[in-house]
Amino acid sequence: AGYQLENGTFGWEIHSEISPEEGDIIIQKTTPDSFLKTPLDQELRERGIEHLYLAGIQTELCVDTTCRSAFSKGYKVTLVSDLHSTWPSTELTAQQIINHHNEALRWFAYVKSSDEIELSSKAWE
Repeated sequence: AGYQLENGTFGWEIHSEISPEEGDIIIQKTTPDSFLKTPLDQELRERGIEHLYLAGIQTELCVDTTCRSAFSKGYKVTLVSDLHSTWPSTELTAQQIINHHNEALRWFAYVKSSDEIELSSKAWE
């Protein structure tokens, strides 16, 4: 008990401005890899989803690991370069970490800013 982002704690809750609708699937993960020990891959494949757009936190952990894992599973991945974030480390600023990962993850994903991505309702079908 007492871990940051522990299930059932404040950091684990879905933000109050996000209102899951009936039928939405909520997948809770316990590791940086969104696919590890979760039904995410199965749920995506059942729906025929082949292209993932990644955003989130923490750039060097969850975003990086999930990006690489999705690529290894055969998904087309777009990392939204301005929609992932982190905290500074003792050595690097948060922006330096983000910039580094935007470059490094080009091996595994298309890296585009939110302005470069044209999302239509078809993108979510």
